[in-house]
Amino acid sequence: MNNVVQRWASDIAQHAANGTLMRLVAGLFRQLVFWLTWLCFLLIFALWGSMRWIGEQNITTAFLLFLPPLGWLLPLIPIVLLALLFNWRCLGALLVLIAFISWGWLGWRSPVFRSSNVCSSATLSIMTYNRGESRNQSLQPFIKATLPDVLVMQDAANRLEGYLRSPEYAEFKHGASAGEHVILSKYPVKEALMLPPASLGRLARVARFVIEWQGRLVSIYSVHLMTPRDALKSHARGAFLWGVLALPGTPWAAKRKHYQEFWDGQIADVRAMIDKVRADPNPSVMAGDFNSPHLGYTHQMMTRELGDSHAEVGSGFGFTFPGDTRNPLSLRGPWLRIDYIFHDRRWQAVECITEHDRPSQHRAVVAKLCLIQNASGSLSQP
Repeated sequence: MNNVVQRWASDIAQHAANGTLMRLVAGLFRQLVFWLTWLCFLLIFALWGSMRWIGEQNITTAFLLFLPPLGWLLPLIPIVLLALLFNWRCLGALLVLIAFISWGWLGWRSPVFRSSNVCSSATLSIMTYNRGESRNQSLQPFIKATLPDVLVMQDAANRLEGYLRSPEYAEFKHGASAGEHVILSKYPVKEALMLPPASLGRLARVARFVIEWQGRLVSIYSVHLMTPRDALKSHARGAFLWGVLALPGTPWAAKRKHYQEFWDGQIADVRAMIDKVRADPNPSVMAGDFNSPHLGYTHQMMTRELGDSHAEVGSGFGFTFPGDTRNPLSLRGPWLRIDYIFHDRRWQAVECITEHDRPSQHRAVVAKLCLIQNASGSLSQP
């Protein structure tokens, strides 16, 4: 070790004597920037892949899914500054990485407008909104701007009669409720019931409504999965590390299993919902608050079977939560997309719009869907 230090000291002294010390320092920083850039690439893509394909299956990646996106960009700022000074070639690679985080990772979508023969039939417009913690902010401006045919709401227990009496919702002549879920519709509601929970000991999270539309029955599932708020609070105090440190066979494996129970329950609920839609004879739509970020494993489970309207035809990031926040790492705006409108393969999404800038915890989402012409599902009871 002493020989190495002496050799470095000798080299520095020689460069100082020759007047090339600054060139030596610049060369060292150039190499540092090069290796830091590739390290960032490896770490970012490893994190992205683990959150996408592991996600809620591990408490560490589940926790990372909910962090504000600016947190992933901040570590790159000093490396970009070093690249500006010492290694311009790495600057382009860093900008590509920043673009990937800002658009690819966060799910940016350019506007898509569909008009094809397969969508020549009438369209059904559906809005979903979790009205919990709405702070009495009116939904009317967004309703008037988008003119939905059907509105499904979560956290709306015992509010159906008030909506049906309200002149603001007069265009919705039909309605029904099931548990905390409410549907308001321009078309007759033929059925409303809560679906049984995925397993014993869990609460029912999904209501199934059936409406009569265009001479056929359509199933609309209103979803409100459990909030991860308490789980994330415990993870933030350090419990998220058990997903990496508490390997099977270690003394901490029981801790990992304990904290993983919440996420296993979420996965079980999603699997049960998918099974219900797969077995439904009616063209089906599933909308609501899934409490699952778009990058996570449960979202991948959904999109293997169903279409995500925003991913197909939405615009922008489509963030829906939290609608009102002062978190500087999110630039004081929402940073999660957890409210969705999914549809089975008998539908095609034509348009999807996320509500913009309202001081409510959740933003509403509306999707316009058209039934593919050769889709089955005549007017008959399931």
